Amino acid sequence: MRGSGFLGLALSLIATLAFAEEPATGTATAPDGEPSRMEVIVVTGMQPGPGLWKVSKGNHVMWILGEISPYPRKTQWNSEKFDRLLRNSQELIIDFSGYWTLGPSDSAAYARAEKLPEGSTLKDVITPELHARAEATAKIFGASGFEKLHPFSVTNRLVTGAMRTLDLTGFSARFAADALGKKRRVKITYFAAPEPPFKVRLQNWQHASNADCLERLIDAIGDGGNGVKRLANAWSIGDIDALRRLVPAFSFSRDGFRADECAAAMRGGEQQSLEYNKRRRQAWLAEAERALQYNRSTMAVVLMSEIFAPDGYLAGLRAKGYEVVEPQ
Repeated sequence: MRGSGFLGLALSLIATLAFAEEPATGTATAPDGEPSRMEVIVVTGMQPGPGLWKVSKGNHVMWILGEISPYPRKTQWNSEKFDRLLRNSQELIIDFSGYWTLGPSDSAAYARAEKLPEGSTLKDVITPELHARAEATAKIFGASGFEKLHPFSVTNRLVTGAMRTLDLTGFSARFAADALGKKRRVKITYFAAPEPPFKVRLQNWQHASNADCLERLIDAIGDGGNGVKRLANAWSIGDIDALRRLVPAFSFSRDGFRADECAAAMRGGEQQSLEYNKRRRQAWLAEAERALQYNRSTMAVVLMSEIFAPDGYLAGLRAKGYEVVEPQ
């Protein structure tokens, strides 16, 4: 989808899905022995973010920024290199797969879909162990009023509570890059893989299997949010080695707790999730190859997992013969 102009109110936290390898479920621990109980302070102020990956063939080049969610609310991304390269580029491609605008009718439908059938409570649809963990996590992050809600809605309320408590926000770099592209008057392409009708998505989310998403979220934030804050810090200062470890365990997007079983539940099944993921990656690669063919220089913003994943966007470009250079 090119130049679709669909930015605005979006369900960014419940819509961004993909199938990717994830650690086994259970209590989340800090990767590679990092301390999990020591309080982590979120960095603030102007930060450069991670370096850019360079994809090229001949004298045509694409510079790719990988981003994460969540992101420190009091941190402002300021990459002089990104801005300098953007000034000399002919196009900026931003991956908004999984986003959609919410009109009044969709908002009302979502509110209705949140509620369990009359007479049912959360205790009736998830295990006692998961219910106890959900209650304990809710106390940490000030979430309440979810006993009559489907697990998918409880998951989203805990996400909202965690982000508020930890002073984090959702995606940031893509919106900052979009604003910068407009300021520099660079052509902007908003890429988005096609989604099924909203009614179908709501039906998928109401399925009991979405309890997997709730469990995986609790695994990620059960330490009080220290892992999530380490992830946000790693992105802000550009620690790529840390990002490789932290994204799968603590991301709130399709490359973290919303991967694997959760992605299958939200997509209506494992096969549906795999097929969507395949279509999305094939479509993005086609868009990238078009830009690489016609532009001397192109900028792109994608999820960080698409840079690291063995079947992600960068892996697809490598397989097609493009040279890929990681940031120093």
